[in-house]
Amino acid sequence: MDNLQNVNQGQVEQVPFGAVQHNLSNIMPVSSEIGYLWSSYYAETMSVCFLKSYVAQSKDPDIHAVLQRALDVSSQRVNAMKDLYNSINHPIPEAFSDKDVDSNAKQLFSESFTLLYTRLMHHYISLNYSSALSASSRSDFRNFFLECLNTSIEIRQKATEVLVAKGLLLKYPIIPIPDRVDFVHDKSYFGSNIGAMIGMKRPMNAIEISHIFSLMETKLLLRTLNLGYSQVVKSEKIRSYLSKCKQVSDKQLKKLASFLADEDISQPSIREILVTESKESPVSDKLILCHITAVTAYIISNYGLSVANTARLDLSSTYRNFVTDLLELSKSGGDLMIEAGWLERVPEAADRQELIQH
Repeated sequence: MDNLQNVNQGQVEQVPFGAVQHNLSNIMPVSSEIGYLWSSYYAETMSVCFLKSYVAQSKDPDIHAVLQRALDVSSQRVNAMKDLYNSINHPIPEAFSDKDVDSNAKQLFSESFTLLYTRLMHHYISLNYSSALSASSRSDFRNFFLECLNTSIEIRQKATEVLVAKGLLLKYPIIPIPDRVDFVHDKSYFGSNIGAMIGMKRPMNAIEISHIFSLMETKLLLRTLNLGYSQVVKSEKIRSYLSKCKQVSDKQLKKLASFLADEDISQPSIREILVTESKESPVSDKLILCHITAVTAYIISNYGLSVANTARLDLSSTYRNFVTDLLELSKSGGDLMIEAGWLERVPEAADRQELIQH
């Protein structure tokens, strides 16, 4: 009765908030935690293979330090994920291992490329761990994903500092700073595909330019990666697939560049020779195919994000067409993985129909 009177008088009893005690063994991991753990394990074992090759060939002390730090972090993450898998009695994926990398192979990519690509990969890894953190509830998963997010941000920052110091960073275009706040008063702001064809379109805004530049930077680096792997891959089918990826990438790059060129905006470019003449592959055909297929999926998600942040209809229409092209590429890559017996099944829901019938 006294408590009720206190509540009615606005004098709520204060309950001290401390650490919540619970036994993790009584909390089943949810589907999102299993899914992100699985995809993260694949990404990190893949990263370890790449970085072992990069570190073995690295001579520049500044670049070597960043690559070594990235390798150490990915190796630690793989071990931590194995512990997580064991703690929930879950089989550990096969993914990738030392058999997928040859650290003694001749240098295939320049050091500047390995740093640029490591920085790019940690951009995508950060996005992955940010999503994983928000979709997790168990404290052990949350703590792990949070640590991964923080260290990926750290590595990307270190890579950026080195690239800036060496003049290797691809810098985004500069636009005029407005002298006042302005508003849109005409629905033609969004334009149309037809209007764009006859020159009736507004200048791109800062967000649209940023997305185009980011997409071009990613595709330029992936084009370089494809070029290098095309030299060393053993399977003719995979080499043909890489050639098709390059054709699609060149087509999309040309179109993206045209949007910038139409408005006299500088375009990203890589002037160095980033691929050597080596014919020795530092990684397995399996790793090459799986990685190219995986990054194609990331580019598709990038186009989706770009569509959501683009107000010009001609741009959003272009992105949607690009997604269609990449979905076909991704399917072709998946088919090749199945043919080779390399497509590992992602943990999935119970097949109730099969259980009922048997």
